Formats: sequence, C-alpha cells, structure tokens
Amino acid sequence: MSTNPVELPDHLQSYVDESAEQAGFASASEYIVALVAAASQKQGEVEQALLAGIKSGPAEPWTDDEWQAIRNRVVSKALSK
Repeated sequence: MSTNPVELPDHLQSYVDESAEQAGFASASEYIVALVAAASQKQGEVEQALLAGIKSGPAEPWTDDEWQAIRNRVVSKALSK
C-alpha cells in the first residue's frame, strides 16, 4: 500500500480526528481510506446507472403532466420537512 501525505487546516484535522474516533476507526488514516473507498464505490454506482440509462433506448420528452407530477412531489417533500 502506498502513502499519500495530506496537509489539512487545523479545523479539518480536528473534524477528521473526531469523526474517526466516533466512527470507531483506529486512526484518521483508516477513516480517510474508508471515505475514499466509499466515494469510489458511489462513483461506480453512478456510472453504472448512467450507462443503464444510455442503454435503455432513446429519450422521450416528458409531458406537462409528468413535469407537474415531479413539481408536486418536490413541493410535497419540501413541505414535509
């Protein structure tokens, strides 16, 4: 495994140290490795979803009713918070 020294401002170093401890990691390095691995996995999932969308066929324009349904869901979620 290779190393990658990173300098963090004091406030970010404190955040990383506290977060690592709260999450049960043995060190800040282990915590950062886990964060990078999770980000990498998430990026792979997004790329797979995009490829699935591309392979699903040609896009079709949404109707005014479909746009309104989306607006209604967004407003409903915003109001329920």
